[in-house]
Amino acid sequence: MRIPKFGLVAAVIGSLTIVGGASAQPDIGGMPIHTQENEFSDGSLWGMTVWSYVFDADSALPEGFILDPGEMLFAYFLDGDDTKEVSVDSFSVGNPNLMPITSVGFETGIVPSGYDAEDVEEPFLFGYSGPAQATIYTYSGDMSDPFSTLDPQEWSLVWYIAEAPTWSLGSATASGAGISDNHDLPVPTVPSPGPVVLLGLAAGLVGFGRRSR
Repeated sequence: MRIPKFGLVAAVIGSLTIVGGASAQPDIGGMPIHTQENEFSDGSLWGMTVWSYVFDADSALPEGFILDPGEMLFAYFLDGDDTKEVSVDSFSVGNPNLMPITSVGFETGIVPSGYDAEDVEEPFLFGYSGPAQATIYTYSGDMSDPFSTLDPQEWSLVWYIAEAPTWSLGSATASGAGISDNHDLPVPTVPSPGPVVLLGLAAGLVGFGRRSR
């Protein structure tokens, strides 16, 4: 399907580098310029693996995505740890360089080999918060669906598009049962040294909304 890129979102090769564990990277399509793997956990109650993918406008992209020159796609595949008992309720990725985020969303049409489409979980709320300087995906708060959190056996593919010439590492946070964990994931940036050009997006909200039911 065609992914919307601007304004409100419906509901809110180079050399690959793998960082972290040795699990097989889920194939979401395309040819990213960077990938990595990180384990988020409180140590006992909840946990999930986050695989990160970075694409630029010259990359072969996952099906349905289109980038304009100067844009980058950041995708994160969240895989719950089915050995744990507690669900994940939120995931956020910082934007320390205040790069313009033009759209935010999630994807249910891409199902990597080895994963069950029935186990996909959509974020209940998602979008970019300028005041928080972060792209936020919330998996709790849907009173009509008590199972809206990202359960241990579930997975979710979330993404955003940024106007940026390159990427670097920035802080990301996941939480469950009120306990959070932080790791550095790829985020949009500019080469250093160099000025950051703002397009008036950092002060407000971009694409915040709810998933469609």
